[in-house]
Amino acid sequence: MEGVAGLVELLSRRGTLEVIGALEGPSLTSRALERRLHPLSPSVVAQRVHELRDLGAVEVVPENDELRLSGKGRRLQGELARLARWLEG
Repeated sequence: MEGVAGLVELLSRRGTLEVIGALEGPSLTSRALERRLHPLSPSVVAQRVHELRDLGAVEVVPENDELRLSGKGRRLQGELARLARWLEG
């Protein structure tokens, strides 16, 4: 991914913001994430998780193989929330 344009392109894909939002709380198994994001297809959820892992925004918890936002992902979520407040403002 190249720069801001690449990030904006990823964030605009169906399901990306939903995955980030679903993982802002406690870690989830892949199956629990799929259920939470229904009716998004499991393949779309898996692809977005893969892309967000490549970005470094999502990580796997070693002890239980659950997914969670990484530090970078939490910072990204915070910036998205800040952008939303700016839009409202």
